[in-house]
Amino acid sequence: MNKQPAFVMAVNFAFAMLLYMAERWFFFWMNHATYEDVTFSDMMTICAGGIRFDVSALCYLNILCIAMQTVPGKWRDTVRYQKIVKYIYLAINSIGIFMNVADVVYFDFGGRRTTATFFSEFAGEDNIGKILLQSVTGYWPVWIFGVLSIFALWKFYYNPIVRDKHPDDYSPNAVYYPVHSVVFVVAMILTIGGLRGGYDLSMHPIRQDSADIYCKKPVQAAIVLNTPFTVITTIHKKGYKSLDFYESGQLHTVFDPVHQPSDTVEMKKLNVVVILMESFSREYVGYFNHDLDSGRFEGYTPFLDSLIGQSYSFVNSFANGIRSVDCMPGVFAGIPRYIEPYCYYFYSNNTLQGLPEMLGNEGYECAFFHGAPNTTLGFKGFTNSIGFPSYYGKEEFNDDSEFDGTWAIWDEPFFQYFANETDRISKTGKPFFVAIFSASSHHPFKVPEKYDDGRFPDGEIPMHKAVRYSDFSLKKYFETVSRMDWFKNTIFVFTADHTGPGSRPEYANEYGRFRIPVFFYTPGGQLPVKCDSTRLMQQMDITPTLLSMLGYGKPFFSFGKNVFEQDSTKFVNYVFNDLHGQTMYYLDSLMIEYRKEELFGIFEYQKDPKLQHNLIDRRGDFPQLPFMESQIRAMMQEYVEGMKQNKLTAERAISK
Repeated sequence: MNKQPAFVMAVNFAFAMLLYMAERWFFFWMNHATYEDVTFSDMMTICAGGIRFDVSALCYLNILCIAMQTVPGKWRDTVRYQKIVKYIYLAINSIGIFMNVADVVYFDFGGRRTTATFFSEFAGEDNIGKILLQSVTGYWPVWIFGVLSIFALWKFYYNPIVRDKHPDDYSPNAVYYPVHSVVFVVAMILTIGGLRGGYDLSMHPIRQDSADIYCKKPVQAAIVLNTPFTVITTIHKKGYKSLDFYESGQLHTVFDPVHQPSDTVEMKKLNVVVILMESFSREYVGYFNHDLDSGRFEGYTPFLDSLIGQSYSFVNSFANGIRSVDCMPGVFAGIPRYIEPYCYYFYSNNTLQGLPEMLGNEGYECAFFHGAPNTTLGFKGFTNSIGFPSYYGKEEFNDDSEFDGTWAIWDEPFFQYFANETDRISKTGKPFFVAIFSASSHHPFKVPEKYDDGRFPDGEIPMHKAVRYSDFSLKKYFETVSRMDWFKNTIFVFTADHTGPGSRPEYANEYGRFRIPVFFYTPGGQLPVKCDSTRLMQQMDITPTLLSMLGYGKPFFSFGKNVFEQDSTKFVNYVFNDLHGQTMYYLDSLMIEYRKEELFGIFEYQKDPKLQHNLIDRRGDFPQLPFMESQIRAMMQEYVEGMKQNKLTAERAISK
């Protein structure tokens, strides 16, 4: 057994795992100034999570060697073959160790693990090897530890096969090949599981942002991860192209994402409830579409219509992205989508200034609710990284009889669970900030069997029936919470994550693609009842607006605006969103499109909602156009520089 090639591979793999764990502790020790608040208990959690990423990285690095050591063939039992495997293994893993240890140095500059963008950023350097070597050798403890790690890899390589196996030592072919074929299949199954980070088909393969599950702060993800993993899993992606519209010193004067609120206002400890409805397009909502079908359009959201009628809403409100993962950074951290989803890109381990963290520091209890499995879309990791200490998902709900069989817990029971858990949180006596992400208005657009009796009629597309059910669930939720003590001391914020399947030609363009309802319901009368036709509202305005309503007095980072700051001389009535690199900027009644960093279209979107008339040839007719172009360029450049330099908090951005 101990001379079987598969066993040889398993032993060497296990030793490499030990080296990676040692490197994790070394990384922590060398950067201890950054991690002074990380306790031993935190490190145990971090190390447990890190095992998944170490296994994944080593499977990527050693997939060739694993195949060579397990493929059925008697040639594996020769000294020459084992020497070939040995030197392939040692060469590849020495490179892996070098990358992992060298990143101890680079972490100080970027605040995160190195990704494949390193190679594109230094593509113009002819001496990249020299740069790397000097960076490591300039820090003697790193140099010594790296050399010792690689020495240990070579010194303790396990290879008990010192002579060729004699033909008589083998089992008959009828036994040998079936047995070793099974070993090969098992090895490949284990390798695939290792690469993915598990076998749960409901989850995506682990990514950088998956590390956030094991952290209390985004910066701690660097300890969980290892550099071979972050490089290999991003090597097929391109980083953002650097933009140079403005000199860095001039950039903040054109657009500054750092908000400096007044610190003289006493903070109001109102409760906050954010409700994110899956795929709730504006086109489904009767309240906003009375003019359709010659005034006969009723929509599919009767309860929502009634709630909007008691709220402060916006005629023109927008998503900042097109996917569920886009809305989370937008709503809770003021980070829009630009070309790629933030959560799935190189920079997903950047430090963000999240609304739950800011409110948590002011004494709020914060919690996030989503009825899908906790691995879904990386929500648990992301919410953890922005300061939600508590996450309630399908596992916490703990009643699979209410599972829809595909996606999540049905909205009606999960909204009731949300109401009751919020009431329990309120009993702590602290103000609270809680958020829920609904799920039932999602493909395959089903409703519970007990309601398949015509209560929710079919619409023009399957989505409409699911929307009716989710609207009903929302109604039942408000019936419950309206009886609770904390209800009138609460700001309810309603929005959608993105738009859903459409059936109306009025919404079938890049303007309609982003139109969602956003409104504030304040049963205690903190805001007037109004449908605002002048202010433009977007998802990333929610955090600045809420912080203003609460009287928050500290600087924070957000690409959004306080929508109620209209009386200020610095107020800009804008919206920014992006569709795969087609970037839109709205100012009052005009919208411009940029493609490849150049002006592509000009539209008077309120007069021309189908965007049928591109007015780019009349650019001289729009005196606001130079300002709009300066803003969209500055926002794109701020975004790219902030992502690359990990400067997405007020403190880091100010230090640029």
